[in-house]
Amino acid sequence: MKDHGHGPKHNDLLKKQALEENEVKEVLGFLKRYGKLIGAGILAAALTVIGSRLYANHKATMMAKAEKALMAAQTPQELEDLVNEYSSTPTAPIALLDLAKTYFNGGDTEKARAQYKRFLKKYKKHEMEPVAELGLAYCTEADGNFDDAATQFSDFAKKHSTSYLHPQAILSVARCMQQANRTDEARIVLEDFLAENGDSAWAGTAQNELQSINEATQKN
Repeated sequence: MKDHGHGPKHNDLLKKQALEENEVKEVLGFLKRYGKLIGAGILAAALTVIGSRLYANHKATMMAKAEKALMAAQTPQELEDLVNEYSSTPTAPIALLDLAKTYFNGGDTEKARAQYKRFLKKYKKHEMEPVAELGLAYCTEADGNFDDAATQFSDFAKKHSTSYLHPQAILSVARCMQQANRTDEARIVLEDFLAENGDSAWAGTAQNELQSINEATQKN
């Protein structure tokens, strides 16, 4: 499994954990020395501080463990275990998308689709929701349902017109149309894309696809 780039964040969490442990020790030391002399209100406040610090410390520890597990995960089962064991951490949704992609790359689109749908149900309004939606469209394409896939990619592009994934979706629409023998429609999609995004990073890919379509048409 590739490095997910969480090294610095992991170190920050460990530093934060150490700091919070020291703060809790200081409060406990204070109570031990002066607990009989302070009022009940101050005592309750101090205990609240301890409780919140212990919770924050536990949460930071869980996050650190989850990120370490994600970097070490090698199999679908390990990713599944991570999703279940650390479901309350920010790492769980990332692991779930990684699980779906692992199944997709392995050619099991049925299981990949199930995990993408699971993500959309479990993590509604998550910032990575578009990734799961696009993943479902790729599963449809991989199953050979090119017309349906073109529709899914098109719907995605309309819904996420400002997303960084938008160009990828548009080019996928053209690709699926071409595979469905809708060559003229694919050409129009690519020409429109180039007209609006001629200086984008995706322009070269679109130009190559358009050239390939034109060359194939000339041969026929």
